[in-house]
Parts: sequence; C-alpha cells; structure tokens
Amino acid sequence: MKERMPLEALRSLVGDVHIGLLISQGSDSYPDSRWMTVTLLEREHSCLYSVSIAGTRKIKDIEANNRVAWSFQTPSLDRIISVRGRACVLDNPRLKAEVLENLGSRLENFWQINPDPGKLVVIETYIEKATLYLPGENYVVTQEVES
Repeated sequence: MKERMPLEALRSLVGDVHIGLLISQGSDSYPDSRWMTVTLLEREHSCLYSVSIAGTRKIKDIEANNRVAWSFQTPSLDRIISVRGRACVLDNPRLKAEVLENLGSRLENFWQINPDPGKLVVIETYIEKATLYLPGENYVVTQEVES
C-alpha cells in the first residue's frame, strides 16, 4: 500500500529511485535544475542529503540563495513528490562518510567526473514543505514540516 502522507511517501520513493531533480536559483536569477543522487538518513527525517564538489556553480548558487526545490517521481509517474526547503553546504567529515555510505555504488558516474574526494561537500536540504501527487487517484496532499 502506498503511503498517503508526503514525508512517508518521500522516504519510500527516495529509497526506491535514489534520484531527484534539485532546483536552485542561478546567478542570473533563473531556476537551474540538476539530477542528483540523494538519500535520507535514518536519524534525520526532515532532511535530504546529496553530494557535490566545492566551488561548483551549484554550490555557489546554494550559498547565495539557500531556497531550493526538489522533485521526485516513479518511472511510471504514479507517485510524484515536490519538496521545498532550505539547503546548506557542509564540509563535515563524519556527515560525508555517513552520506557516502548511504549513497554507495550509486555514485559511480559522479566519481568518474569528480575523482578528487578532497573537494567533496554535502548538500543538506531541510524540508519545509512536501507535496504528494498520486495522478491516477486524483490525490494531492501537502505537509509542512515544523521547525
């Protein structure tokens, strides 16, 4: 049975697809979107985690404006979740190790493009609002996260 609340459905969907579309505001004030490998940590239920390389345009954009959105979907488009939140860039060795352990072998392409682990940073997105869409059921529900 599908989860009917957005945060529960998000946890399930990220566990299934491991990929989301990160949308941030670029330096030209237009939205920029990027496919990212993403995870949730067992101990933290209101944050998304992904990795990137320090100094990239994506990191600079987040540091300039931390409001971001994420979009997740099943291949069949029967579950779609939109997330809004605030992202921060963290260079914490313990967190990096935990996120990398969760992302595991799904980063094969990432390491081919970015072979220097010394430049790795974590993007942590604190979820402020999540919306679950079940198009086949004409079901939409939004859940706000208390800070």
